Formats: sequence, structure tokens, C-alpha cells
Amino acid sequence: MASILGWKDILRPIRDGYRHLFPTPDTGPSPEERRLQRERDRLKGFEYFDTFDQLEGWEESDSDPLQISNTPLLPRIVGTAAKEGPKARVLLVHDYAGNYHDYENVQGADLAEEMYACEDLQYVDSFVYFSHKLVCVPPPTWANTLHRNGVLALGTILVEPQTKETDRFLQHTSSDGNMTFGLATKLANIAKHYGFDGYLVNIEIPFPREAWSPNILQAFLVQLRDELGDNRQLVWYDALTTSNKISYQNALTASNLLFAQACGGILTNYCWGESEASRSKTIALQSGFPPEQIFFGVDVWAQNNSGSHQSRSTYPKKGGGGTNTGAAVTKLAELGLSAGIFAPAWSFEHFPVQGRAIERTMWHGDDLPNDVDCSCGNAAVRHQQTQGCCITKSARCFPAGWEMFFFTDFSRSFAKHVTDGPLHAQLGAQAPLPIPVPCVNQGSQARIAHRLAQGPQSKLVIEAHNCIQADVLTQYFDCYIPLYSLNMPAVGGLALEVTYRNLATDTGAVPSLSLKLINRDEPRLLPIEDNGGVHTMRAKIGPQTDTDEGGGLKELGFHLTGFGGEGTVPILEIYTISITPLQSDNVPHVHSIYEVQLQHRGEGENKHVRLCWKFTGTTEDRLSGIPYSHLTGPFSYFLVNINGTQCGRTYTLESILTKEMQKTFTEKELEVEIIGVGFVGQNLARHVTALHLSSELI
Repeated sequence: MASILGWKDILRPIRDGYRHLFPTPDTGPSPEERRLQRERDRLKGFEYFDTFDQLEGWEESDSDPLQISNTPLLPRIVGTAAKEGPKARVLLVHDYAGNYHDYENVQGADLAEEMYACEDLQYVDSFVYFSHKLVCVPPPTWANTLHRNGVLALGTILVEPQTKETDRFLQHTSSDGNMTFGLATKLANIAKHYGFDGYLVNIEIPFPREAWSPNILQAFLVQLRDELGDNRQLVWYDALTTSNKISYQNALTASNLLFAQACGGILTNYCWGESEASRSKTIALQSGFPPEQIFFGVDVWAQNNSGSHQSRSTYPKKGGGGTNTGAAVTKLAELGLSAGIFAPAWSFEHFPVQGRAIERTMWHGDDLPNDVDCSCGNAAVRHQQTQGCCITKSARCFPAGWEMFFFTDFSRSFAKHVTDGPLHAQLGAQAPLPIPVPCVNQGSQARIAHRLAQGPQSKLVIEAHNCIQADVLTQYFDCYIPLYSLNMPAVGGLALEVTYRNLATDTGAVPSLSLKLINRDEPRLLPIEDNGGVHTMRAKIGPQTDTDEGGGLKELGFHLTGFGGEGTVPILEIYTISITPLQSDNVPHVHSIYEVQLQHRGEGENKHVRLCWKFTGTTEDRLSGIPYSHLTGPFSYFLVNINGTQCGRTYTLESILTKEMQKTFTEKELEVEIIGVGFVGQNLARHVTALHLSSELI
């Protein structure tokens, strides 16, 4: 079988109608091997459930603080910019070679190459983390980054052909005609405790006949959705029908409507066409089901040449998926429906060296690299994108931040913390990134662009390009580039703070930050000072200013005039941008870190030492309009330094000492510094203490 279809196709979890070709696996890790792996994965921050016994036996006290997301979901608001054509909501189903990779580890990892981390989250509604587990919990690294960018982080409930005792989902008690499901309560509590936002429910095998009733499954789903609450999401996958058969409908039909309504959303299979999509919308409108809650599946892998007569198919039937994934998004936007994109990390799996470039082709329509190569053969032809079919063309774009708060330090998921050091994964640190448009042209000769610089400190570099020699310059350089789309009404006023360094001192350029206001046609320009070093700009926006800015802020960008240089010249480095409620500046805050200590944890091969601490805050922190964590309070993360060396960033109140650290520091005095960093990037508290790492703890 593997020689016919290829191993990557076999690993694809949600099939396109060929599940019957795959027999139930009879090999794999033993239960004891799975248990040991699960214990090792706990120390990476991973949580999942392989069996019903694990699921039913779970208690909150069983969890490790490393497994819990601390970053609250940033509320999203509708943008103020005029739409350029219809837009579709986008749900990503992330299956990257089975997932739970080391680079998703809460401790981070050194890498030779970048791996998948979606940098276009402003175009994503929900992100499903998918793995071949009975219940899959998104790693906190993913949940933290998704929440910081306003994206729902969903886990997966997966019943596959090899899953045993599936009727345990349907076990319930009855009282006064109402059914109560213990597992529904358990699943909702798991989502709340670990800090994620719901589930994709994917049932790929019929239930035992003696336990089956569509009304029982409906009641289970209704209870799960109710207990998750209004701010979380439940999505049904189009596999099991109300007749207890696996029959992919590729649409919303009478065979899956009951379960779609119970969940509130549905992800269809991938072999649909325009007629199935149109009929689905008709059924939705007739039954009172929101059409935008129908996510039509788009199989990114369908563009590959599997070498099989049963090649995978998705919309459009010829050349769909891959670099043409955006074609399906465009069609669904035209129909007023939504897109469910399966395996967006295809660009990294199929093009391991050129993953980032191929991802930009998929999302933004960039040209394929000249030297593109893949296992399909003739990649430049097979994976050539249809003009104008990128995902962002028709995906709904959300403003960054929310109406009272915005902060970015331009962190990506991968960085070099030492200039010549290795690439390091920091998946949970990704900040809201600028609008992914490389430049805005004002004529063919002059432009400005931005790029994210990689180094010990994250930053955005803005560059000017002029191809006319300065001594023959005949036109005045006047360019603008948007950085962030916003929708901040400025009720009560907003405080803007930007840290930057002006690099344009000898170019004749006049750089400014540009604020586009909701109730004004002309932007407000804030001049960039030329002071030869890092500078902090502060400005007030809103009714407490002298200008009529009561409508608030809708876009922040960069404006440049007078540039007389030649070629490409760096103009500005921006390190942080924050926008907060004006009154929050006047709220007193008292924070501290205390009781820093070393603790022994684990047994056997998982025995290790952790740094642990506590914090104090104030009730005003919850009222300031700044995000507040249920786990770490006013602190977004903590920096851990030992003997003057930065040992990492942690999003909880504990940090593991690696084996190398333990070996280096055993029976030595340690100067431990813990710095608590707030959600606006400011150092809120610092604690330094001396500790002794005794060999008895090792």
C-alpha cells in the first residue's frame, strides 16, 4: 500500500473518501511505550490523551504548569477599511507530520532551518491543532501566539478505525428526560484549564449499533458546546452521518445537518464543487444555520502528484490545493461561505528548504523561487500559481490588537539570540506582525519597504529604494507604507509609544509615523527625531488632544519624503509599538516577584530541577484595559538569568534547568535573576537571589 500511495498520503488524517483502503493498524508503540512518551512530552509542555481511561481519569491536579497557556485571547473587532470584494473566514487545520515537534517545546529548541509558524494570523479565524490522538490539546506555545494575535486555538477529538470503546463517548445518565454526559463535562474542563478554545470533532468510524442513536450524539455535542461557553468554538467534521455511516458528503446535507447544528459549525470534506457549495448555502438558509459557519475543506496536498490513479482532489479539480489554495478561498468568498484549509504546513513538508518562500506564494502570490524543486517533478509547472489566486486576496483580514490595546515587539517564532549563534525556536513569542505587503509604490522609480530583522533584538527595518541617481533626480520622493490596520475608537483617549532609531541622518529624508484616523481624511504625521540613538516617541490620540480625533485610529504606517539617496538605504529601525488606554498611565501598579527557589520534580529519566517563584499584583491591573492572565496576572512572560547568562523566556511561574545547566551548576552558588515582563513589553518586577544547587536535587 505504501508503495502505491506514498507515505505522506498515508499520514494524512482526514481522508477524501478512501478510508476503507486503510486497514486498522496492528503495529506501533506498546501501551507502556506510549505512557513513557507521554511523560517525556509533559516536560515539553505537551498534553494529549491516547485512551478513554486517560481521559476519564484526568483531574486538574494532574496537569503540569508548563502545559497551560497563559496568554488571554485578544478580542477581535471588525475593521473600518472598505472591503475590496467579498471575503471568506479561514479555519486552518494544522497537521504537520503528526505534530508535537521539539520546536513546539515550551523550552524552545535549536534548529538548522525554520519550520512552520503561520505569519499571516490576521487572516485566520481559528487554528485547529491536529494529531493522531484521541484528544489533542494545542501546545501552549501555539495557544499563546494564537491568542496574542486574536486567533482561536482549537484541539481535536479524533475517533479513528483503530479506536476502541468508542461508545464511551455516548455513555450518559438520564433525569427528567435530560441526558448528562460525563465526558462532555470533562472535555470542556480540559479546554478551560489548559487555556484553549474548543475542538474539531472528527469521528471516522461508526459507533457500535447497540449504543447508537443520532439523538444521543446530538445531545452529547450540545452539552459540550454549552459547557465550553459562548467564547469557544466546536466544529463538526463531515465524516459520520446520522445513519451511523462514514459517508463524506462534501457539503452540508440532511445527513450531517443535525450534528453541524449541535456544534455550531462544520468542516466539510475536500471533494466539493460549486454546486455542492451552493446547495449547502441553500440548506443553511432554509434551516437557520449561518452559512459562514460552513467551512469547506481545501486539501493543500491535493496539488501533489501522488502517482496513483486515485489522486487526491480538491477545488478546483484541476490544479487545486498547494499554491492554488487561494482559488478555493476566492470561490467560497463569492458564495458567502468559509474555508477550512487542511495542512497549511505543506509548504515546509513538501519543500523543506524553500518552505517560507512557497508559503508566501500560497498566501501572497509571490513568484515561485527560480530554483524550486520537489518530489513531484517539474515543480515550476505543477505548482505554478494561477494569477490572482493567493489566499490573502479573499480571506477576511482582521485589524491588529483590539479597541483598547495594541503591542508588538516584532518577534518572530525563530530568532538568533546571539549574532553568530544557532537559530532558536520561540514559537510562543510571535508578536503581531506588520501588514504583509512588501512595499507601496508611488511610481516606478521610488518605493519603501519593510523587513523583519533577525538578531539578538527583534526589530522592523524600513528601507527606501531609489533607482534614479541623485544628481539627475527629477521627481520628489514621497512614499507611504501601511504597517498595521487597526480599529481603536479612542474612547477616553489612547497613548501611543514607539521606540526606534533613525538611520536616515545623511540622506536628506524626512521620515514620519503616519496615523490614519477614523473621522479625518488627512493623516496625522508624527516626525521622527534625529537624535543619533534609540528614541521613544510618545503621543496622545483621541478626545483629549487638540485635534478632532474622537473617531479613533484605523491605520498606523510610515511616511517618507525628500529622500535623495540612491539604491536601497535603511531609514528606520522600530523596536516596539504600544497603544494603550490613556487613563492606564495614571493607574498605580505595584508588582513583585518572591519566593524564588529550586525544586526537584519527576522520577527516573524525567527527574529534573526547576526554578519556581510567586508574584504579587494589584486589583487595578485587571481594570487597566491591558491583558491580564489567569495564570501569570499582569505578566506576559518572565526572563530567567543565571550568573549573568539569559537562560530563556517562560510563560508560567516555573522554568526547567536543562541537563547541561544542572551539570554546570551542581554544588555551586547561583545568582538567579527573574524579570517579569508585562503585556506592553515593560519590566514590571525584578528579583535577584542567591541559590545553591545541591547534588541531592539532581
